[in-house]
Amino acid sequence: MKKKVLLGIAAAAVLVGLVGAVIVYNFGFRQRFEVVSAAKIKVFLGEGETQELQQGNMITWDTINSTDMQQKTIWVKNTGTVDATLKFNYDGQQMPNDWSLNWNYTGDTVAQGTTIPINMTLTLPSTINEGTWECNSWIEATPLS
Repeated sequence: MKKKVLLGIAAAAVLVGLVGAVIVYNFGFRQRFEVVSAAKIKVFLGEGETQELQQGNMITWDTINSTDMQQKTIWVKNTGTVDATLKFNYDGQQMPNDWSLNWNYTGDTVAQGTTIPINMTLTLPSTINEGTWECNSWIEATPLS
C-alpha cells in the first residue's frame, strides 16, 4: 500500500513537471545590433553651452557701422559617437562679391563630447552700401574612424 501511495505521488510529481514544462516554454533567439560611426554637432551662441542654435535658425550679427572686420564667436560641441573634423561653408552668392566670411578652425580633431570656440570673421571692403544681407551657412561634421 505504501508503495502504491509513493508510486502515485511520484507519478503525480512527474505529471506536474510535464505539465509545467508544457506551460513554460522557453523560445530562444539571437539579436544583432549594428552601431555606425555618427558625427553630430550642436552649435551654441553663448559660452558655457548656452543659447543653442537650432537647425534653420539665424545668427544675427551686431549692427555694422564701420568697414573693420567683424567677429562673432560660436561654440561647437561634438555630440556624436566618434571624433570628427568640421568644415564651414556659406552661400557666397547671397552676399556682395567683395565680402568674405571665414572662421579660425584649422581642421584639428574635435573629440567626442568636446566643445570648441570658433571665431567667425566677416571681412568687408573699404566702402559698403547700407542694407541688410542674409546668407545660408552650414557646418559639416565628418566622422573619423
